[in-house]
Amino acid sequence: MLGVLNFAHGSLFAVGALVATSVIGTVFPSIPVFIGAALVGAVVVGVLGLVVERTVVRRLYRGDHITMLLATFAILLIVEGASELLWGDSPATVNQPKVLSGNVHVLGAALPAYSILLVVIGAVFAVGLFLLLNRSRFGRDIKAIAQDQVMGEAVGLNTKRVMFLVFGLGSALAGLAGVLIAPTVSVSANLGDSYILESFAVVIIGGLGSITGSLISSILVGVTEALAVAYFPFLSGFTFYILVAVVLLVRPRGLLGNARIGAAA
Repeated sequence: MLGVLNFAHGSLFAVGALVATSVIGTVFPSIPVFIGAALVGAVVVGVLGLVVERTVVRRLYRGDHITMLLATFAILLIVEGASELLWGDSPATVNQPKVLSGNVHVLGAALPAYSILLVVIGAVFAVGLFLLLNRSRFGRDIKAIAQDQVMGEAVGLNTKRVMFLVFGLGSALAGLAGVLIAPTVSVSANLGDSYILESFAVVIIGGLGSITGSLISSILVGVTEALAVAYFPFLSGFTFYILVAVVLLVRPRGLLGNARIGAAA
């Protein structure tokens, strides 16, 4: 939203999953325990994100995107290294609650109940972010600063505080996502590496500064990859590269990219 290309989100995502391994362990958690692990992961990673913003990112907001990209990539490497020291480099697993381990039959197809839950949670948070940005004073402040930080300061907005909280919120959501994805993957310190490129592609396709664009592009990337797996297996894992190339050729700012941010890039 604020035009920050944050590669460190990959490592924060992984920290969330690693926190889940510590809280849940190797048992099959109850629903309350799993919810508790999700909250702990979100809080821990949110605080870590606030520290990163205060010590590094805040100094780079008015710089170019390349500098921000390199700085956050360095943070990713540092956090990954620290995670390996704390949790080791051996992959770990997290069990999902037994009540969510079955399948749900939809139109004759058997779908994992936990996967459906992830889709529902994603939809709930998408609606929540939409309401936050469009129905709250804080959301209006965010959009004003995203449009023009200097003008925002001129009219009395505390831009540093708003950007601090936005970065912390984004980090907390990354931690929460890490906890939620943990039962479906092998958890390690470099877990985020396999997701950060696709996330980066989603932001580029959707357009910097547009949450709606990112939502649309995430669905587009997911559906395209699913179709490739089913009908064109040789393209599996490469579809988002193709989408990025096509979208940037047709519309360099992305689907719903902010004109000012696109120009700055």
